[in-house]
Amino acid sequence: MKLSINGELSETNFSTLGEWAASEFENSANGIKGIAIAVNGCIVPNSKWPSFTLQNGDKILVVQAAQGG
Repeated sequence: MKLSINGELSETNFSTLGEWAASEFENSANGIKGIAIAVNGCIVPNSKWPSFTLQNGDKILVVQAAQGG
């Protein structure tokens, strides 16, 4: 399946947003904490990620909170 992730084309075999997010952020220092994901312009609450089915051509936007000052 082809997806657009933050504007870059990508291919994946994952069928749900939860599977994709777990794979994408498993080696991140904070895991999936502080991450918001929108699919086709709509925010998907992280409680819905495990059951949210991805479709070919979906546009995913990932935003991660950062500390700073």
